[in-house]
Amino acid sequence: MKKQLIFLGLIILSGISGPALAQEYNKPALDSLAASRQVSNFKAAKFLLTGYTQTTLMYVPDKDFTISALNFVPIFLWRPTEKIFFEGELEVALEKRETMIGLEYANINYIVNRYMIFRVGKFLTPFGAFQDRLHPAWINRMPTRPLGFEEDGTTMPTTETGVAINGGIPIGPSKINYSLYASNGPQLNTGEVTPGKEGTLLYANAEDNNINKALGGRVGYLPFSNSSLEIGGSFQTSKVGMKGTQYENVRATLLALDLTYVKQLPFLKGAIQVLSQWNSVEVGNASYTDWKGDPTGNTPYTYNNKRSAMYSQIAYRPTLSKKRIIKNLELVYRYGRLEQPEGSKQSGQIKQSMYGLNYWINFRSVMKLAVQSQEGETAYFAQWALLF
Repeated sequence: MKKQLIFLGLIILSGISGPALAQEYNKPALDSLAASRQVSNFKAAKFLLTGYTQTTLMYVPDKDFTISALNFVPIFLWRPTEKIFFEGELEVALEKRETMIGLEYANINYIVNRYMIFRVGKFLTPFGAFQDRLHPAWINRMPTRPLGFEEDGTTMPTTETGVAINGGIPIGPSKINYSLYASNGPQLNTGEVTPGKEGTLLYANAEDNNINKALGGRVGYLPFSNSSLEIGGSFQTSKVGMKGTQYENVRATLLALDLTYVKQLPFLKGAIQVLSQWNSVEVGNASYTDWKGDPTGNTPYTYNNKRSAMYSQIAYRPTLSKKRIIKNLELVYRYGRLEQPEGSKQSGQIKQSMYGLNYWINFRSVMKLAVQSQEGETAYFAQWALLF
């Protein structure tokens, strides 16, 4: 853990070169969207349909060449009163020969006051910054998610079904934002359904497998008056074993640290974006059955169940260039590492590097090219993402 904290600290020191608002990087886009949809006018904006779509092509020499992702993600926003609003997101995806429809989130919100919002339903997990804010294809600067941050939740929850409060508090020139929740929480994978993944966690559960609830949250600190830098810490704790089984008292503790820095720097003639996040998942002691190696279920084993993942990413866009083609280009680099415990069926360390070149047609549409290197294998990606 010390290595991860040191690494994150270096990212912080290298990123800070002056105060600015992180949201300012996308402020023109948000202002344009607000104007085009009239979201600032309550009476004209009781209902809004927005969302995004993306298509990704992946090529792995001598192994794979396919359109690896094709989805349509509508987002529904409804505000029946000044205090109440609803948000929901569906994902329609083409997987092989089938069209899959999933409910990403759907929740009702009540604005208690200017510092607090109460939420109930299914919502994106405020665990670090990536899942809650950065994963949509038109926001993510890379055509893939970071290593260990995939939707199957190797080291992080994706959505919660429960209740939450969130908001922000100004402290002089600084700000603090927060989100606290109670949810059904994750469930322990004992390997019977998915052999070979004993000891991992299953997230996004609409039903609980015990009477215990997960407690979690995130606190972010923005030290500068224009909020160019944000440092966040997240946690989640719960019992994950099924009630009435040998696993009913097994507990999982999840931690995350994240950093976001966005600033337009005149001496670089453009804007930079620095992102970093570290996740840790620790599951209590338990004995599992080697269903993959012995389908009869007679081969028990155990291991020290701690996993972690981290990624750091930097993007540069020459926004101050006078040439339109140049100012719409963006260079991106991302490094990721996944640590899986010795003794598990997926033990060992995996490292990944990814280089990307993006072209922003406008703030709603981006075309991405990227090259990924992982464990001696090279993969090439092309993606077109569009906000509507």
